[in-house]
Formats: sequence, C-alpha cells, structure tokens
Amino acid sequence: MKSLAAKLTLLDDALDLAAGRLDPTVEADARAVAEHASRRLTAGEQTVAALAGATGSGKSSLFNALSGTRLAEHGPRRPTTSSTLSVSFSATNPELLDLLGVTRRHEAEPPIREFESLVLLDLPDHDSTATAHRVEVDRMVDLVDQFIWVLDPQKYADAAIHQRYLRPLAGHRDVMTVVLNQADLLSPRDLQRCLDHIRRLLAADGLDGVPLLATSAVTGQGIDELRRRLGKIAKGKKATTARLAADLARVTVSLDGEVGPSVPAELSQRSRARLSAALSEAAGAGLVVNAVERSVLHRGALATGWPLVSWLRRLKPDPLRRLRIDAGPREPEAIEEAPTVRSSLPRRAATSEARVTAALRDVERELADPLPEPWRDAVRGAVQSRRSVLPDALDSALVATDLGASRAPLWWGLVRVLQWLLIAAVLVGIGWLTLNAVLGYFGLPPFGTVPVGPADGPRIPLPTLLALGGVVAGLLASGASRLALGVASRRAGRRAARALAASVAAVADELVVAPAQAESARHARTRELLDRLAR
Repeated sequence: MKSLAAKLTLLDDALDLAAGRLDPTVEADARAVAEHASRRLTAGEQTVAALAGATGSGKSSLFNALSGTRLAEHGPRRPTTSSTLSVSFSATNPELLDLLGVTRRHEAEPPIREFESLVLLDLPDHDSTATAHRVEVDRMVDLVDQFIWVLDPQKYADAAIHQRYLRPLAGHRDVMTVVLNQADLLSPRDLQRCLDHIRRLLAADGLDGVPLLATSAVTGQGIDELRRRLGKIAKGKKATTARLAADLARVTVSLDGEVGPSVPAELSQRSRARLSAALSEAAGAGLVVNAVERSVLHRGALATGWPLVSWLRRLKPDPLRRLRIDAGPREPEAIEEAPTVRSSLPRRAATSEARVTAALRDVERELADPLPEPWRDAVRGAVQSRRSVLPDALDSALVATDLGASRAPLWWGLVRVLQWLLIAAVLVGIGWLTLNAVLGYFGLPPFGTVPVGPADGPRIPLPTLLALGGVVAGLLASGASRLALGVASRRAGRRAARALAASVAAVADELVVAPAQAESARHARTRELLDRLAR
C-alpha cells in the first residue's frame, strides 16, 4: 500500500507538471485513475470480485452458488440483472460500495472463512440489448479489484467479450480469472476441447496463463475450487493493490507516449550568445558604446585641454546626455521610482528586428523542436510571450546600466592643475614684461629680468621664458593628454560594452531564456517522474 501511495504521489506530481500539455483524453483518464486509486486505498482492504458475462452464461446462478445465497435472479433467455448486485460476507462497507456506486447491497454468512474479506458482485450482462446494462459493465470494469469472466459453451468465442474486454484488459491479467460455466452440458471430451480452445483464444488476447476453471452451478463442479481461489485472493489482500498497480501501469504507458523521451533542458552557450548579440544590436548598445567613447573624449578634453580654448567645448553637449543616458550608476531606488525613463536612442531597424526574430527561432528550435507537439507549443509560447515588452525592457536596462564613464581618472586632475600652473606662469611672465615696459615709459628702473640659459650660449629673460614656455608647455600637455584620452576612451568603450552585454543578457535570461528553460525543465521533471513511476 505504501509503495502504491508513493506511486500515486508521483502520478499526481507528473499530472500537475504536465497539465495542459497532454492530450485532454489521456490527461482526463490519468486523473480519473489517480483520483479513484486514492479513494480506493482509503476505502478499506476488502477485495471486490465481480462476475461478468454474457446473457445466458449462468452468471447469476454461479453468483448464488459461490455466495451460498439465492440473491441473484436468473433466467435462461433474457438478462435478469439490471443493476449491479453486491453481497458482503462481513459488515457492509458503505464507503467502499458508495465509491463503486453499488446500491443493491446484501450481507450473507461466508461459505468459507476467507470470504470475510470479500465483496462479491453480480454485474449486468455485457451483451444486453439495454444500453444502460453495457454502460454499467464498462464502468465497473474500471473499478473492481478482481474479474471473474463467465463464459458458456455456446458463446465462449464471441468476439464481443474478447475484443471489447479481454484483449484491452491484457495488462490486468494478474487480477483476472476466466470460468467456463455450464460444464455439465458437455461431455468430458467436449469440455476438454472447449477448454483447450479457450486457452488458445486467451493466448491470442495476450492472456496466456490466466487461470481457467470449468464450473457448473447445477452439479457444483468447480465451485469449491473457485471459492478457494477467491478466498485466497481475499485473504492475501493484494488484489486491490494489484488492480490499482495495473491501472497505474496502463496510464503510465499512455503518459509516456504523450511526454516522449528526455531531452536537454538547457540552452547552449552558442544560442545564448546569438540571442544576446541580436538583442544588443536591436537595443542600440553599439550606439551607446560609441557615445561612451566620445563622452570620455569630450569630458577629458574639458578637464585636460588648454584652459584658454578648452572652455569652447562646453558649448557642445555630452554625447551620452544627448541620448538621455547617465554615464554612471543609478541607485536601485531611483530605477524603481522612475521605471518609465527612456533613452533617446533611435528606433531599431528592420534588419535588427529580423536578427532578433532569427535568434528567438534558434532558441525555439533548440529547446522546443525535440519535444512532443503540446510541449513544443508551450516552449514556443514561453519564448514569444514577452516579445512585446522586450524593447522597453532593453531600453530600461541600457538606461540603468553603470557604464563606468562618469568617474574622472586621477591624472585628469593632475593635468588640470598643471595646465593652470602653466597659465599662471604665462600670466606672471606677461605681467612682468608689461610692468617693465610701463616703468621704462616713465623713466623708472625696470625689475631685473634674470636671464636664463648657459653662460656661453643664448640667454632668455625669465619673464619671456615664463610667457612663451607656459604657452608651449600647455599646448604640449594638451596634445599629450589628447593621445592618452584616445586610449582611455577605447578602454571605457570596452568596459561599457561588457556592462551593456551583461545587462542585455540579464534581460534575455529573464524574458526569453528562463521561461523557455522552465518549460523544458518541466518536461524533464515530468519525464523523470514517469520513469520513477514505471520502475
């Protein structure tokens, strides 16, 4: 029972995972089996055995003979059992009979002690002209623990019972007994020939080795043997679990065909890379990287250029701000408070859209194509479900990405200080020369110019050296800084490209890859549960 309960848990889990991804008929059948099995396990360990047969097979007479009662009416020409009749050989179990839908209930003294754990049913004739009778038989066939198929010498080879019941129930061979009733109508030789023929028919039905007995309610032939068999089954209390296990095995086979073989549930790195590259292009990440490089050049030139002319750059907007993208990190709170912040990046081109479509199809082909059709549709739906929000999500990701371009390197400040020192030197030199000119104009003695240079070579007055040298040094510093800024801008572009790629990959994972892989993982988990269920 515990093992069966564990299997029922596995089946319930598998059905929950596969809900909506199976053929509706197969799913409904599996859920009905799971629900009935769960209720049957809680309804008690009594064994329910049912006599089923065709009109005129003597089924009701056999029921009376086995039970030691005269509860079942019987007639030679027409069906007399219109609804299922039950007899319990101990206190009636209402929960069990309610589950079976049996309303005609009786109790009787057990003809043998082992019958105390048995409930015997007499079913309507399966070949009755009354549709309700056939429906009742079909219903009970899906519920009872043990079948006793009652055949008679005239119709034992009738295709109705073999094609409609025996052959489809081949998987339930362990809970089945076949009886050739009315054996008193045959000579011993004819009886043996009939039994041999029935065995061949059963073998063709996939029921080779199923117990076959000859009985007669008139002479009592085989009654005690059949009683002992049913008593042994009831005493063993395994018929219920055997029946339910057979039902579980049947639906497991059906589900196995719906779920198909196990397939990889992870998207390959190649497909991930293609998807991220297509989304990056569509989002305009390349434009942002270019803007980062130009922004570093712009701000670096402002910081390190010759102050006398670099201020003119302030008249030009920062390339990043023109795109409405911050150069530095944004706090998570700020992002949450302004989720609708958009960049000024141009709309994506048709070629970019085509590449995104191709990349999404690659994801579908890799994860969906190996799966059965309903699962394939589920993966495709997961891939495409967030397609409409991808543009906004990508744009928001680009806006929120820390591009690392707002941080001014230390050397910018040092060069800026140097430039202002050189400007100060130029002003001192010019001021010095101007002051001496004014003093000379008024006939006053000038300040000493302090010649600088080798004693035997050209000597330059210090104020002239300060003025000219400051200008030349400032221009040289500006030119050297420009070269260094070119290297810095390219490094900043590479850092920004990595940061943007990570942001785009995160969006791709969240909106495309994760939902698709979740469906694939659902399939893999369902496949695992079915494999465990089949063990």
